[in-house]
Amino acid sequence: MSIPQHIAFIMDGNSTWAKENNKPVMDGYLAGMRTMAQTILDAKELGVKYVTFYAFSMENWGRPQKWVSDFMALALRFFKNDKSIKEVLQAGAKLKVIGDITRLSQEVQNILNEYIERTKNHSDITVQIAISYGARDEIARTVQKMQKQGIDFTVDNISNNLDTAGVPDPDLIIRTSSKQRLSNFLLWQCSYSELYFSNLLWGDFNKAELKKAIDEYSKRERTYGK
Repeated sequence: MSIPQHIAFIMDGNSTWAKENNKPVMDGYLAGMRTMAQTILDAKELGVKYVTFYAFSMENWGRPQKWVSDFMALALRFFKNDKSIKEVLQAGAKLKVIGDITRLSQEVQNILNEYIERTKNHSDITVQIAISYGARDEIARTVQKMQKQGIDFTVDNISNNLDTAGVPDPDLIIRTSSKQRLSNFLLWQCSYSELYFSNLLWGDFNKAELKKAIDEYSKRERTYGK
C-alpha cells in the first residue's frame, strides 16, 4: 500500500460533536485537540512523515470575542498541561507553526515557540499546526516579504518563502464532517493533493478512518497534470 508522505487535516465538526454529545462547545474543541494528538501518533505508526492540522483560521478571528477568548484559553491549557500533547512530544514529533502568530496572545506565542525550540532536532514526524492561518494571507505575506528582500517571483522562490518552506506539499488532504471544500487552506500547496472527505466528525476521527483514507489514496493514480 502506498503511504502518503504528508497528510493535511481540516478538523471540522467540533461544535457539532459537542452538541451531539450534550457537552459545552469548548469540550468539543478539547476533544478535537486530543484527537489531533492521537492522530499524530497513529500517522507516525503508519509511516507518515509529515502532518498538518488546520486549527484556527484567519476567518475565525471574526467569531464572537467570547468564543475566540475561550478557544485561545483552551489551546493554552492544552499545550501546557494535557497528557496527550506530552505523549506527542515523547514520540519524537517536531513541531512547526504556520500562520500569522503575531496576532496570538504573548502567552500562546511563548508556549508554541517553546515547543518549536524543544523539538527542533526531532525527526520521527513533523507536525505543522496552522493557527491564525489563511492561505490567501500566507501568500500575501510571502509576496510582501519577497518584495522587501528583492526576491524574484518564480514558482520555486514563492514555495521556498511560504510558511511551509522545507515541508513537502501534502499528498492527501482529509476533511471531516462531510463538508467538501478547502476553506482557504494550503491553496498554493494543494495543487496536486488528493482529497478525502470523511463523514465522521473530527472528535470521532480514529485510526481506522485514517487507514481507510490512506487505502483510498493508495488506489488512486497521481499524474500531476501530465
